[in-house]
Amino acid sequence: MLETAESVFDLVIHYSILIMEIIGAALILYRCVFAVIRLIRGNSKLCRASITDGITTGLSFLLVSEVLKTISDRDWTSIGMTCAILLMRAAISFLVHWESKAEHHD
Repeated sequence: MLETAESVFDLVIHYSILIMEIIGAALILYRCVFAVIRLIRGNSKLCRASITDGITTGLSFLLVSEVLKTISDRDWTSIGMTCAILLMRAAISFLVHWESKAEHHD
């Protein structure tokens, strides 16, 4: 009984990670395509804002997937690797958000 519950839990976590990664990548891709369309129309300032907003939102979903990976990881090496990726994505998200705030301020 316990093994069945654990396997169902692992399966739910695995698919949740996959869904969060797909959503994050799709958001970034969508906003980049949207930004290219704005760039073609000649609105470069909104183009830049669109990309930074998309990256920030997409990275948030990717951070959720990394947090979920720490739940399913069993050994310290993979947990350490996942935490390193989590910290890098958090730093990138912070820098993009900071740049976006500075751009909106100007």
